[in-house]
Amino acid sequence: MPQISYPADLPITARREEIIAAIRQNQVVILAGETGSGKTTQLPKMCLEALQNDMRGQIGCTQPRRVAAMSVSKRVAEELNVPWGREVGCKMRFSDDTSRDTRIKFMTDGILLAEIQSDPMLRAYSVLILDEAHERSLNIDFLLGYLVGLLKKRPDLKLLVTSATIDTEAFSAAFGGAPIIEVSGRLYPVDIRYAPLEGGEDDYGFIDGAAAAVENALIETDDGDVLVFMPTERDIRDTRDLLDGRLGAGFEVLALFGRMASAEQQRIFQPGRKRRVVIATNVAETSITIPRIRYVVDTGLARISRYNPRTRTKRLPVEPVSQSSANQRAGRAGRVQDGICIRLYSQEDFEKRDRFTMPEIQRANLAEVILRMKAFKLGEIEDFPFINPPVSAAIRAGYDLLHELGSLSEVHELTPLGRELARLPLDPTLGRMLLQARTEKALPEMLIIAAGLSIPDPRERPEEKRELANAAHKAFAAPDSDFLTLLKIWNASPEPTGNSRNALRKFCKGNFLSFTRMQEWRDVWKQLCDSFSDDLKISPGPREPQRNQNQSASSSDDTSGLDQATQNAIHRSILAAQLGHIAMKEERNLYKAAGNRQVCVFPGSNLYERREKNGKGKPGQDKGRQPQWIVAGEIVQTSQLFARTLARIDPNWIAELGVHLCQFKYSEPHWNLKAGRVLVTQRVLIHGLEVRRQHIDFLKVDAVAATQMFIRAALVDSQEVPITQRFYTHNNKLRQKIETMLTRVRSNRVYAIEERLFRFYDERIKNVSSIHDLNRLVKEHIEEQPDFLCATEHDLTAGEEFEADLQMFPDQVALANTALPVTYNYQPGEETDGVTVRVPAQLAGHLTTGQIQWMVPGIREELANVMLRALPKVIRRQLMPIDPKAKEIAAAFDPGREDFHTALADFITRRYRIHVRAEDWPPQSLPAHLQPRVEVLDPKKNTVIAASRDLDTIRTTVQKQDARSDAWDKLLPRVERFALKTWSFGDLPETIVVEELNGTPILGYLGLVLREGEIDVRLFRTSAEAARGTPAAVRKLAENTLSKDLAWLPKELRSIGGTAPAKPQQPASFQAALSQLNAPVAAPVSKLAQQAHEHILAHMLRLQPTFPLTQERFFTLCETVRRELPAVTHRVKTLFTQLHDLRAKLLALPKRYPGLEQDIARLIPADLLATTPHEQLQHLPRYLKAIQIRNERCLANPAKDIEKYNFIADFDGWQSHVPKSQHETFRWMLEEYRVQIFAQELGTAQPVSAKRLEAMWV
Repeated sequence: MPQISYPADLPITARREEIIAAIRQNQVVILAGETGSGKTTQLPKMCLEALQNDMRGQIGCTQPRRVAAMSVSKRVAEELNVPWGREVGCKMRFSDDTSRDTRIKFMTDGILLAEIQSDPMLRAYSVLILDEAHERSLNIDFLLGYLVGLLKKRPDLKLLVTSATIDTEAFSAAFGGAPIIEVSGRLYPVDIRYAPLEGGEDDYGFIDGAAAAVENALIETDDGDVLVFMPTERDIRDTRDLLDGRLGAGFEVLALFGRMASAEQQRIFQPGRKRRVVIATNVAETSITIPRIRYVVDTGLARISRYNPRTRTKRLPVEPVSQSSANQRAGRAGRVQDGICIRLYSQEDFEKRDRFTMPEIQRANLAEVILRMKAFKLGEIEDFPFINPPVSAAIRAGYDLLHELGSLSEVHELTPLGRELARLPLDPTLGRMLLQARTEKALPEMLIIAAGLSIPDPRERPEEKRELANAAHKAFAAPDSDFLTLLKIWNASPEPTGNSRNALRKFCKGNFLSFTRMQEWRDVWKQLCDSFSDDLKISPGPREPQRNQNQSASSSDDTSGLDQATQNAIHRSILAAQLGHIAMKEERNLYKAAGNRQVCVFPGSNLYERREKNGKGKPGQDKGRQPQWIVAGEIVQTSQLFARTLARIDPNWIAELGVHLCQFKYSEPHWNLKAGRVLVTQRVLIHGLEVRRQHIDFLKVDAVAATQMFIRAALVDSQEVPITQRFYTHNNKLRQKIETMLTRVRSNRVYAIEERLFRFYDERIKNVSSIHDLNRLVKEHIEEQPDFLCATEHDLTAGEEFEADLQMFPDQVALANTALPVTYNYQPGEETDGVTVRVPAQLAGHLTTGQIQWMVPGIREELANVMLRALPKVIRRQLMPIDPKAKEIAAAFDPGREDFHTALADFITRRYRIHVRAEDWPPQSLPAHLQPRVEVLDPKKNTVIAASRDLDTIRTTVQKQDARSDAWDKLLPRVERFALKTWSFGDLPETIVVEELNGTPILGYLGLVLREGEIDVRLFRTSAEAARGTPAAVRKLAENTLSKDLAWLPKELRSIGGTAPAKPQQPASFQAALSQLNAPVAAPVSKLAQQAHEHILAHMLRLQPTFPLTQERFFTLCETVRRELPAVTHRVKTLFTQLHDLRAKLLALPKRYPGLEQDIARLIPADLLATTPHEQLQHLPRYLKAIQIRNERCLANPAKDIEKYNFIADFDGWQSHVPKSQHETFRWMLEEYRVQIFAQELGTAQPVSAKRLEAMWV
């Protein structure tokens, strides 16, 4: 037993007797004391003294950090005056400095956790001291929960839990009310000053506020250094830059954060003569003591690691620190003298903050905890006695990650892979990488990478040498993988053994690498090699260096000398552990990650694509080289959601390695004729990302549906399927025979045949989705059943008899003395549905609708029936009953070569004494199958050059094909005349026989054309074309003939606007009245005179009807014009005066019914003479008089007017329901209907009623 003594200046020494008594009397003791109280170094000695007679095992002391475990163990050995490593030793992950004689064993808390797996009862220990328990790391909380149960099984085991004065009641409660002993750690008082920032705590505000507080502190006293707490490294640098500019040379400004180079950290603990300002993150709260600190400036902010279980994202947000952390920070000021803590927030803000920092177990990834508990058989995490249990969402996320790694089954049972992972001294993710690397035969390389990923980044970037550091690190960059960058650094570094340790130090300095972290990297690598020594089959000792110490990093190649297969193996190994961190490119530096998250490529990654810069500055990365798919080592939320440590991957690897996570979605099953198989599109999704899309055999997905689709597509539908089996030919011939008969009679039982054939196959064919499968099936049955799959007529008709007179549906029809082939098709809705006749191009332009519509006897009765039912209701009622009359028409009607509608209308009028016009049938009154389709054949090539159910379309298309014959060309010079000014060409026949084909006359039609003021006589293929330009040409000829007789007309019409004095509040003229009503600016009288001139000539200079074009009819027209022109002109002028007076009187009415102005505007528009036929002009005064009567009656009885108006309102929007060809007729009928409704006493110009209007309504 060594001699035990205690330093008198430590606060804990004064409580020695009390503590030793508590240890002897209690199984668990909670000791609260701040840093500096001496609890860490003195408690092991007090346990040794208290239990020197009863202690059989060791005193185990855990520390959260390696450096503390090492330094404290050496300090205790020194105080006990024993060699370090014998009675007092230290064990960490990569070193064990203990012996059989060790009584006091210091270790990291992770070591004690690892020992539980091999020694669940921890029988090696008599006392356990959990130091710094207030930090509430995952390991500490796990150990506390485990020991709650273990102490019940081992009453001889003593436990001491040490903590800062933070929530010690929770520790006491967890251990059944264990006693709490508090030891003061503060040697001097600390004055707390609150100095809240003005204008809010934005990024610049607290930096400026901290700088001002530092300046005030340095001015206030002449001694003592200042410690400033900042949340991030960037804030530290910004603050240091700001203070460097404000403070003089007599002050030293230093930074302190976890990722600093060790040499820079050591400067903190070696104060010089100058007063110092140390700017630190929260690492300075408890774990280290900085000399000479008198002032603390606390921003109240820190970057706290938080894991979001829903998005599986680690976040590092800047948050306000808890009250306990703020007090810890304040305590840094009372070590050497009275201290001052300046808080850059208000006391009210402080009091609103959480008392304690949330334990790590409530904000961390629980996957490793769950895996260890499963391996240690500690039960379910939900039932584990944690002091602060984790939330259920975090537990679910932990289970999900372990399932993703393949270490847990879907029912949360440990898999063989999970057992292997639990034995590895690594995070489960890194462990999964190594196990996959073993399979991929890339274990040596992955051991290096995994070790590198388990330590802090060895690359350093000193602020003052940032550009140099970036240039040095760029030499190690692998273009498509940040992971291979680690391998390049490793391969470039010398082996740190023997005399070459200085070489490694020199290499690290020259390449801005941390020598300490490079050594730690190798220590981790050695440990991992020990774990996989059997797999390596070689000594896990260090590899041979790749080059000597004089080689530079830039001399290594981009892929560390690895072939593509090895690189792929490495990245597949990484991917196996990071399936939740895959991402697909959306745009430059922006990827869609698992869970529908959008992540940015971290700017420090080799895969980050920089914008190209002109001139000076960093050169941009090659544009467009970013891979489509990447895997990330981690996804972290800071200012944005960043994906860090990236590599290019093949999406096919994802589907292969993540097969247990795959969701398969199927769509678009289809028959592929080329493959001879039914395929389906398979989409493979992992975490919502589509990693593969391919066509696979539908039979593997749904055998029944695949078989039915094969039957439908390959055996039933009419496709050219390369099936050579006898049954296929037999069944198709039988089906064609039956369907031919049914198609001609347009029986929907055609579909029944298809369905019966389908059912026939469906009952006999199973698990077949391809021609290959079908051939196999037939081969299995053919010997015993030679007619296997051969259908009978009974199978397809179910015994039904089909009666049809096929002579009524001939294969050929005689048109134009020519036998033309006819085909029938029953495909409703399709272009080829119904009857199709093939016509040579020479005949196509001369067929009539009468010939085409009536050519198939079998459809005549249905055609007649449909035509009768399409007539307006007024006419249709007179033809009731329809069916008998349709039979009569089918038997007696013959349209010949006439237009079908015209001929049928004449026939109905003659036979039934009911007046019918061709216009009474609305357009498109026939269904497609009753409108035979014409296909026009090129006689030379025998190809179809036009196809339509509309003969006008056929004629137009044929003309464009230039189907003129020699006879036509010879006839043109004999009949056509050009540049005529008078009727000097005699009489023109309506038709001319151009030639005859097979006895059918090919006709031409003569007409007139007005061209540049002159008239041509032209030959046309159709009467419609001939009639199109003839009226305008006739008028021009009449104007030329009557030029002297018409000369007086313009002068006569100049006064049509009127020049009488204006009445009060009335327009000065009729034209002015029109303009006021319809235009913002009055039109000139000359324009009105021009309209009147055009109106009169258009009315008088026309032939009614247009044809025939004879000289006698023309000169009779000219004589009529000479005789009647003055009377017509006078009538037009008189009408103007009458309309003007009536309109003015109506507009002057003091009270008017709603809409009166609109009614007048409708009847008398600004372009009245251009839009109103002469025949209707004479009715306008009566329409205006009807408006006047309506107004009088409306004022007397408004309700009655509304009732009458509703009859008119029924026809609102009539333009959309009346055929365009009948718009003019309907418009004036509707005006007459208004007269009948509102002023019946005025009479109407024609019979009119709502029924007659409805009859025109489509």
